[in-house]
Amino acid sequence: MTARSANTTDLNTTTLMFLHDYIQALLPTLGSPNNPSKACDTLPEDSRQAAQTSHSQPIAKPIPELLWAVENQQALSELRPLLANHHQKASAVNGDEEDVVHEAALFTLQELTMQPIPQRHQLACFWLPNLSAETLQQHIPLLMRYRDLYAAHMLVALDEALDLRAYGFTPLDLLEQTQLPITSSLPPARSEPSLTLWQFNLYDYKKLPNWLNSDYWANPENWDKHRW
Repeated sequence: MTARSANTTDLNTTTLMFLHDYIQALLPTLGSPNNPSKACDTLPEDSRQAAQTSHSQPIAKPIPELLWAVENQQALSELRPLLANHHQKASAVNGDEEDVVHEAALFTLQELTMQPIPQRHQLACFWLPNLSAETLQQHIPLLMRYRDLYAAHMLVALDEALDLRAYGFTPLDLLEQTQLPITSSLPPARSEPSLTLWQFNLYDYKKLPNWLNSDYWANPENWDKHRW
């Protein structure tokens, strides 16, 4: 591994850990439609008792709220220990404080493509720092599928040269402050940032028009002007 490639790896690892902490803080602010027990807590007392009775039989394990998707098996084998080690370090720093880490499903792009019936997640994070422009185009249908159907909130980390604005995503400045570890004496491979984080939120991607409310449901400005 050359000095420059090692430098890029350090930066990507630091960025990944920063993104992981952001996701863990973001998830509690989102809904939890995949967890039956949480959904049951919002019901009235009589409805809750009926729901608990109807679920007296063993039920399937709730689908993880969080999805991590990476480019290939090599990236997946690298991601698992990184996330596990980061969690251990965070727990050690926090001491006795409660440290909630949300369970995540980890897949490669190919595995997601081959799923006959994809699972729906509250947040899907596609960690694709080394994805080329050509490979990105091959996986655009998969990204669009999760954008529209299988994730309420979606994050995509890509090389800064790649742009997802045409697909409805907006860039976040979350990664702009990411720096190399202090222990690294190598100069950056290129000017910061090397990655761009793109987001898509299914519930606020489109600005609500002024006319889309109960006050204008019948278009009163058109009364006596047009034949309906």
